[in-house]
Amino acid sequence: MPTMSAQSAQSARNASTPRVNSKAVPLTQLTRGQRGRIDCTAAGSEDCSMLRAMGLRPDVSIQMCRLGEPCIISLTGDCGGGCRIGLAKDIASRVMIHIDE
Repeated sequence: MPTMSAQSAQSARNASTPRVNSKAVPLTQLTRGQRGRIDCTAAGSEDCSMLRAMGLRPDVSIQMCRLGEPCIISLTGDCGGGCRIGLAKDIASRVMIHIDE
């Protein structure tokens, strides 16, 4: 039975993993109407639990609705779409986003 080389195995993994061309930026750097996907958060474990409970998980698509205090985002995709969440600016600054191009 043929075996897969380490390079072929890595290529296969990379092919099945979606590539993101942009670098992750804080949510507060998005402009109104800009879309992206949640990458990770630099928030503490208590904040992370709260964010997950609100549906802010890795790879969730969001759209910036309003900058400022609170920062309002709209979740799209599997969460049902149309769901809006307001975040305090200090928490929003710790949510990292890959901007859609």
